Amino acid sequence: MDMILTQNHFTITNYTLKKHWKDLEKQNTSQDDPDNPIGVQNIIQAGDAMQDFKDLGDKQEIDLSEMISKLNADQRRVFNRVTDTISSDKEILRLYVSGEGGTGKSFLIQTIKSWIKQNLNKDTAITAPTGMAAFNVNGLTAHRLFQLPVEHGRTPKYKPLADHVLKILRTDLKDVSLIVIDEVSMISNIFFMYINLRLCEIYNTTDCDDGWFGRKHVLLFGDLLQLPPVLEDPAFIHLTEEKVRKYLGSLSATNLWTNLFDYDELTINMRQQGDGSYRELLSRIRVGLLNELCDFINNFTSIVCLLPNNHMCDQLNAAMLNRITSKEIFLIAEDTIDCISYMKKKVEKVLSNNDDDDTKTAGLSRRITIKIGAKIMIRRNIDASLGLVNGTIATVVSVSQDKTTDYIEKIKVRLPSDLEYFIERVSVKFPVMDRVYVTRKQFPLSLSYGITIHKSQGLSLQNAVMDLGNNVFSCGQVYVALSRVTSLDGLHLINFDPSSVFASEIAIIEYNRLKRIERNY
Repeated sequence: MDMILTQNHFTITNYTLKKHWKDLEKQNTSQDDPDNPIGVQNIIQAGDAMQDFKDLGDKQEIDLSEMISKLNADQRRVFNRVTDTISSDKEILRLYVSGEGGTGKSFLIQTIKSWIKQNLNKDTAITAPTGMAAFNVNGLTAHRLFQLPVEHGRTPKYKPLADHVLKILRTDLKDVSLIVIDEVSMISNIFFMYINLRLCEIYNTTDCDDGWFGRKHVLLFGDLLQLPPVLEDPAFIHLTEEKVRKYLGSLSATNLWTNLFDYDELTINMRQQGDGSYRELLSRIRVGLLNELCDFINNFTSIVCLLPNNHMCDQLNAAMLNRITSKEIFLIAEDTIDCISYMKKKVEKVLSNNDDDDTKTAGLSRRITIKIGAKIMIRRNIDASLGLVNGTIATVVSVSQDKTTDYIEKIKVRLPSDLEYFIERVSVKFPVMDRVYVTRKQFPLSLSYGITIHKSQGLSLQNAVMDLGNNVFSCGQVYVALSRVTSLDGLHLINFDPSSVFASEIAIIEYNRLKRIERNY
């Protein structure tokens, strides 16, 4: 791929940003500001993230030669390309590796990481946009690892790190040679730029020649025909001048995706390797009654129902909960409203109207009903090393209550690994209206007999029930759902509408452009 970058372009692009960073750093070092997620108070969060990063790097040794021997021809080609570039140190690796679901991207990532550690004694920073996707590749979310701002329901502005927080990241990430970003289809173009800016900030390369992404090797994985970002445009769409001004405070920004990254592709499917007919079906798809469904789910010890929207999940979860004979346990959120007194009733009404849509309340429901034995999903990243991440499915074992007030303090859950852990309430602050915030304290969980297809991306399931009818509303939903199961025998369709099978037109255009470049590489 021809490089069309210049040092002058890089300097001009970031001049306004550098001035903006310095102004914000002065504010951050003066005091703790609860409305500033990247100020002094974030030093503990940064330390915890770096400890998790080190813990993931200290996992048990593996037989690297055996892993390499298991790579198929596709994986071996990419492996050689990555390791040859990194070891030669003659150029910076910036590569996007595509591949449909089940082509062995996760195994390849772990093999590359192990090779870098054993041969170069360097670290690999593995990230993904969601907790479940990060857990599946033994990594951390990009937000957490790089301490990037998060606001539920809207895109936050970029904020630089305070000096003391930056020092922690520089110390613990100093030996990182390769940055891996998995599930890149869910990374927006603005967040892609944020990752670049943060790495430039951490490694002090803003004024360096070709200083993008901290001059670190960057390896992207993912399938553009799977789920797109929830907010904003995909990473391959050029940022508009309006968004650059709004979120970056700059005059212009380079198209990182098009100008920096080469392309490769994995085509050998490993997940469905024992079922050729299903593999062919998925490749093509890529480009009922509630009581009967509940009966069917009860016949399996471990099965998940993938549904297009939250309303359908709520109906199924309520029906399944009703079949459990133990008594209902009500988990009521504790809300603290930060506003002037005469606005309080209006805020409470808005909160009440949002009871059925937790996307407006930072993913924490006001009222959750569970039972002992109920299947739940964890909705926050609690401890990645234990598998307690957003998207983890577990079973309620018991609750710990205050004997005098019956207040539920902890909930013990059992993971699929049979390990049991207590989870506690979390506190999250979110906006309700202009300059009015609510801090909600609630258990980060929901019933999980039915989960949305969006929450399933990254999962690998033995059995799954799917409704892929006319309620499918997003490109790639059908393909993502079907590619979760390991074989056709594990697929149970309760509804299917052929018109629901569609892919993103802009993603197909970009996919074809990259394929043409690859053929001429």
